[in-house]
Amino acid sequence: MASLQILRLADAPEHLDTIAAWNYAEWGKKSGSSLRDSMDWFQSMIGAPSEECVLATRGDDVIGMASLVDHDLDERPDLLHWLASVYVPPAFRKTGIASALIEAVEREAALRDIACMYLYTNTAEQLYTRLGWEVSERFQRGPEGFTIMRKDPRG
Repeated sequence: MASLQILRLADAPEHLDTIAAWNYAEWGKKSGSSLRDSMDWFQSMIGAPSEECVLATRGDDVIGMASLVDHDLDERPDLLHWLASVYVPPAFRKTGIASALIEAVEREAALRDIACMYLYTNTAEQLYTRLGWEVSERFQRGPEGFTIMRKDPRG
């Protein structure tokens, strides 16, 4: 079996269609955006000065993604630098891939001397806590409760 590799989207643009489809299926449909919007968003990250998408690959297959973005939560435009779009297909979950992707984004943020990153979740607070993220606040969006977490990626 091929080993896990973490690559920048810019170094593996052939996976753009796959990750855009994941993003759209997981979050885009709920927000009213289109698959084309997802594709354009990831395309815009290639070569962007402050944003980055990283991919987990094994052989020729992409098996996960995570992103560093400037803004990810409309309700909090005051917060800058977010870990976003962490996704691993169900068949590959609970194997450490998400942790490897999150750590890769944190390293990228540290290289950019970002002192504070944020994320929001309603499903994976335990994972992020285990990786050193701290609860910053909680909020409701409709019937769902969410947690905003923060971390200094520089350690």
